[in-house]
Amino acid sequence: MTVRLTRLRVGLATALMLVSLAPLAAPLPGGFQHSGWYQFEVVVMVDTRAETLESETWPLLPTVGYPARWRWLQDSTTQRALEAKYPDAMVTSSPAGHLTVRLPAPQIPLWQPDTEMLTEGDMSLIDDLIVISQGSDTFGLLAEKASEENSGDTESEAPRPLLPFEQIASAEEESSPLLALESLGVAMPGEVGAEAPINIPFAPEMDAFSLDLISVSATAIPTPAPFLQRPLDQLAPGLARYRQSSEDDVIAAVSWLQGPQSDTLPILLETDHDSGYPELQGFIQLVPRGDSWRLGVNFWANTHGHYLPEIFEMPGPPVSPQRIAVLAPAIRPNLAAREGSELSDSERQDTAGGLLWTGFDDADPGDKTGSTTMASEIKVPVTPEWPWRHLVHVADTIPLTENRLRYYDHPVIKVLAIWRELSWYELFIEGQKLMNASPVAPDSVATTLIASSE
Repeated sequence: MTVRLTRLRVGLATALMLVSLAPLAAPLPGGFQHSGWYQFEVVVMVDTRAETLESETWPLLPTVGYPARWRWLQDSTTQRALEAKYPDAMVTSSPAGHLTVRLPAPQIPLWQPDTEMLTEGDMSLIDDLIVISQGSDTFGLLAEKASEENSGDTESEAPRPLLPFEQIASAEEESSPLLALESLGVAMPGEVGAEAPINIPFAPEMDAFSLDLISVSATAIPTPAPFLQRPLDQLAPGLARYRQSSEDDVIAAVSWLQGPQSDTLPILLETDHDSGYPELQGFIQLVPRGDSWRLGVNFWANTHGHYLPEIFEMPGPPVSPQRIAVLAPAIRPNLAAREGSELSDSERQDTAGGLLWTGFDDADPGDKTGSTTMASEIKVPVTPEWPWRHLVHVADTIPLTENRLRYYDHPVIKVLAIWRELSWYELFIEGQKLMNASPVAPDSVATTLIASSE
């Protein structure tokens, strides 16, 4: 009986120990696989062949349009191409994917007077005016004047007689800066009695300490840039096989990452076109729904309308937004620049929302005369004429499941989409790549005082 009780107690203690240790081995909330960063891959294709368009009857007057705010995916390849095309310009990309090319300011040629038509007096007057226009070092002149006055005062000063209360005490009359031990109530040797001061014990001697500063720097692993266009990963092999047996034109084949703090603005997936009306226009929008995502599709394909009667006419859709803006500097008077900067709200729009900002830059800080100012001139193009006759519109919402390919089948417009969540390890590897590509400054520096004895 005693042996059974002992075994029961040992088993119960072991079970309690295992239960108490179980929470310590539990994974972190969310798990190692849930980093909050997602990778999306989307492929958009179009088929505008005559037999495809003639196979069905399409709505005659569809209503299409762009949302109030949108974004493009940041395209580093296009940015490098613009930098190669404009080597002297400054090419920048906004967070919304808008590319701006700022051309350098033209060099103003120096005026050279015709010496044959001017006399020596005229030339000297011109030289004086040039010197005056360049300005003078006022601060330097004031500093020189002040130094001259100070030096003159120093030389003119003479020792003045001391007043009676300013007489310097002799060395004997000077009191010692150290206080006598008697004033502190310390008993001197040989003093014995009731009136003798009380002994005050001194602190024991200690070794001297010095404090050394030690700086400890910590660098956080950077996170990847959201909405930066990347090559296809999961859809690349399948897309290659699909194109071998299909005649669809690939309009966009993009991949990007976005984090937990990323917005859900619509993303324009269009090809840049000179006329402003590419073959396919439109956008997608990803909206989270619990543990999954929903993909909103809104595209329209422009067609020549050969399947419609010749008398058919319809108004054209909105022009495709301009993604690349080339800013050419120009010299304008202050008044013209000020009037140009007061544009209407319809002409001045927010690039953060994916729209174009037109206007003028601030005045040139190097301009001393104030007669002119450097302004970036943007020629607002006239709305081009719609070169098509009809369009086929598709607007739908598609539920997406993680790591499952979704194929939206339409006779004219086809969409492939897939998404997955990155693990913490993959996010760490992405940060390591960024650190190796471009070193970052430490995010935090901690300074610690370490005491050491001498």
